[in-house]
Amino acid sequence: MIRFLLRRLVGLLLTVLAAVVLTFVANQFVPGDPVTVMLGDQSANRALADKLRAEYGLDRPVLAQFAGYVAGLLRGEMGLSFRFPGTTVAAVIADGLAISPLIAGAALLIAAPLGVALGIFAALRRGSLGDTGVMLVLVAGLSIPNFAMAALLVWLFSIKLAWLPVAGWGRPIHAVLPVVLLAIPATAYLARLARTFMLEVLQQDYMRTARAKGLAERLVVWRHGLRNVLLPILTVLGVILGGLITGTFVVETLFNIPGLGRIAIQSIFARDYPVTMGIVMLFTLLYAAISFAVDVLYGVIDPRVRVGGGR
Repeated sequence: MIRFLLRRLVGLLLTVLAAVVLTFVANQFVPGDPVTVMLGDQSANRALADKLRAEYGLDRPVLAQFAGYVAGLLRGEMGLSFRFPGTTVAAVIADGLAISPLIAGAALLIAAPLGVALGIFAALRRGSLGDTGVMLVLVAGLSIPNFAMAALLVWLFSIKLAWLPVAGWGRPIHAVLPVVLLAIPATAYLARLARTFMLEVLQQDYMRTARAKGLAERLVVWRHGLRNVLLPILTVLGVILGGLITGTFVVETLFNIPGLGRIAIQSIFARDYPVTMGIVMLFTLLYAAISFAVDVLYGVIDPRVRVGGGR
């Protein structure tokens, strides 16, 4: 088990290191000068521009900048914001730090049970009208883009029925539409997986043996079938949660939510590279931590994974 955990931990560290390098290199190739953006009308002031470059370390060689950035990360510092002079990156993103994971987590809490239930329902009625109807809804949920689905939800629940606010943040009711919008494609994806896994499980010998022993169909499905469906789905949940967190970029922009996604979009347009890099690093750490936790949990549930990892 220890070797298994060490292998997964090394993989997590390598992922984070790769994200640091790629993010820093990408920002070096982004066109435009952040100092010029900061100065605005005073961009012709060479003395002030040189002072700002020295203050932010932009006058140093690229390797020296990278070394300084990594050293700051190891100390828990992500530098100063270009858009808000004198303000640390941590202070800029602090307000949105709890919003994006909250929205993504709430969407997963809806998508996971609903998706598995729909998938199992469709699998148990394979070829029926109910199965066909569920599959049509799932395909629509996966096919319609987020911005189009958002427009439909706003028109129906905010304009037509006047049940929910169009946008904003501050009350629990403001989170309903963003969470539902994120949960729709995740639910459809999980339902299709659950249907596929259940159809495969229903054909296994141990299911026929359970029926031959005289067990009721309900017990056969829930006691023997569901347990074998949930194990592979557990592996996918980590990936889906990571996708939901990154999906907040679009959702927060559409609904004017002050989360990490909207802050990142604003920072990209403002060429605020330190904030952009800090948010990318946070998303990478979240994604890597979720994947690590899922790997460990999967190893605890299925000892065969630990044995394979040890070898």
